[in-house]
Amino acid sequence: MKKITFLLLLIIIAHHSSFAQSNADATLFGKKKAIQAGKVIRCASTEYEEYLKTSNPQRLSTQEFERWLAPQVQLEQAKKRNSSKTAQTNAVITIPVVVHVIHNGDAVGTNENLFAEQINSQIRVLNEDFRRKVSTPGFNTNPVGADIEIEFALAKRDPAGVLSNGIHRVNLGKDSWSLDEIENTVKPQTQWNPDKYLNIWVLNFDRTDLLGYAQFPSSAGLPGLNSSGGAAATDGVVIQYQFFGSKSYFPTGTYGPTYDQGRTATHEVGHFLGLRHIWGDANEDEDGCSVDDFCQDTPNTAIDNSGCPTNVDSCINSPGLDMVENYMDYTDDICMNIFTGDQKTRMITVINNSIRRASLKTSDALTPGVILNNDGAIAISNLNIQKCSNSFTPVIILENKGNAALTAATIRYSIDNTNLQTLNWTGNLDTNTSTTLTLNTLTTSGGTHNFNATIINVNNTTDQNSANNSADQTFKVDKNVSSTIINFTLQNDRFGSETTWQLTNSAGTILYSGGPYTDVARAQPLPAPVKETFVLANNDCYTFTINDDAADGVCCDWGEGFYTLATPTNETIVTGGAFTDTESTNFRIGTLGTNTIDTLQNIFLYPNPTADILNVSLDANSIDYPTSYSIINLLGQTIRTKTIESKQELQINVANLAQGMYFLQLVTDGSSRQTIPFIKK
Repeated sequence: MKKITFLLLLIIIAHHSSFAQSNADATLFGKKKAIQAGKVIRCASTEYEEYLKTSNPQRLSTQEFERWLAPQVQLEQAKKRNSSKTAQTNAVITIPVVVHVIHNGDAVGTNENLFAEQINSQIRVLNEDFRRKVSTPGFNTNPVGADIEIEFALAKRDPAGVLSNGIHRVNLGKDSWSLDEIENTVKPQTQWNPDKYLNIWVLNFDRTDLLGYAQFPSSAGLPGLNSSGGAAATDGVVIQYQFFGSKSYFPTGTYGPTYDQGRTATHEVGHFLGLRHIWGDANEDEDGCSVDDFCQDTPNTAIDNSGCPTNVDSCINSPGLDMVENYMDYTDDICMNIFTGDQKTRMITVINNSIRRASLKTSDALTPGVILNNDGAIAISNLNIQKCSNSFTPVIILENKGNAALTAATIRYSIDNTNLQTLNWTGNLDTNTSTTLTLNTLTTSGGTHNFNATIINVNNTTDQNSANNSADQTFKVDKNVSSTIINFTLQNDRFGSETTWQLTNSAGTILYSGGPYTDVARAQPLPAPVKETFVLANNDCYTFTINDDAADGVCCDWGEGFYTLATPTNETIVTGGAFTDTESTNFRIGTLGTNTIDTLQNIFLYPNPTADILNVSLDANSIDYPTSYSIINLLGQTIRTKTIESKQELQINVANLAQGMYFLQLVTDGSSRQTIPFIKK
């Protein structure tokens, strides 16, 4: 990822200084939304619904939808009353779910490519919340609390009818996505039939403060209007990956703070089944206490609540306190535990009558798919990327998904689809068993690359299921640079007190560090950039780390900040600013002295900087004595070379050199060498 992405991406929870606590505008689906600094955007479903209506004028307005739904709700209420008289209960409805994990090639369990266990923990939370399960966080003792009698299960077949676990991992090559890209690229390329599946997309938003959104249901058969609403291709729920799943049930997953108990999905699925926010989604110019959520047993509420408040009464002229524990408020995950009876009636009405909701009840997606005779599957176990190394040894997993024993497979693998290599495997794998295969060591250059492994055939015949034949992973090889002089530039945002950074060597020693800095009021210009020059030893690996206490980076929240590490010739090592609480980059310096040996470690230069004489001092215990030296400029050009025949020649006259940075390279009889930077002033 960010990955990071966004990436992690994770959220803005720390309070900014007092001048930052005013409202700012966020653009969601083309609509401005005022948000307070330090607050997350818990849900964008309201803005999304307006976007859908703008995109398709035939889609029902809120008023039109409620006019269609109201008589259906009345029928459901009548059925409920008759059912209670005969002591009957509704049959539990199980909704098939497919979770589309949209990633950019990260290994499973890294960044947005979530572990299956984290995904399963989310399904567990949905079932506890919608079923009001006793002895779980989804239980409540409120008299109006209700068991919705709706459950969720991961699909057992894919759209082709092949056996599936309901987790659809798709590498689309990007670490974060804008809302427009999600609607126009991600959903159309990855959606499974929305008549049969509840589609949930888990990915990384390019806004790290947005948690999720859902598509509201459409009506069925309302005269004069297109019943589909023109939005089948986008139907489903979208959630930022750190807020999917429960940290309580799977602690080793990837989570953001505060919203790590799976209630973002509960909230958004509530919208998917027709629930509105408990304050009725009042506009800024409306009185929230008079805007209806169409559920009588949720007390009138003027505005959304956050945190875990108690005894809140935002509508003092209406009975009841704000139901801050309702899943359709904006409170913290651990504070939520209730759907009400009227909310149940509304959701059951929707799932019995709305298109693409009613059909979920009769979907065959929970019927196990077929198992083919010859079906091999491949996954990447570990690329074994080492810090500051350009070689790695991939490990892959070959699994037999077919009925027939898997005795042979041809696997082709490559970096960036070049220099293809082939592995011809033979063995004997029973159905649903796997083997781990270690491939040849591969070498590539510094930068971002893609590793791919693909099954070409199994059992000397065509694989009958090509959907699981290929696995790829985006990876990064740390950059190697030749210059031992690195220029650092930091343009802070207005919250300099949040920012710190440090540069360490391979031993973990902090060589340079900075921050925190001074905050700047919004009315003032941005602070002047911080600029420093790092003078580093050759043939070592370095780690630059930048931190932000508010977990919002320096570029994107109230700021135009950035940071850059570059050589004097403007070769960029890293540039960024969009991160959450921390971001690290490794790089190696090693081109000038490719054969450096430890025998010359006890050498130093003085004075440094110098105007005329540069003295080379050796430790008294040094065994090897330099036999020659060279002076190299920043362009890597050798401008002087001399054989050392006496100690006096270790006093080097550099008075005729122009001012600037140079390198003194010392060589011994054994051709060991060490390069040391110095400054001519």
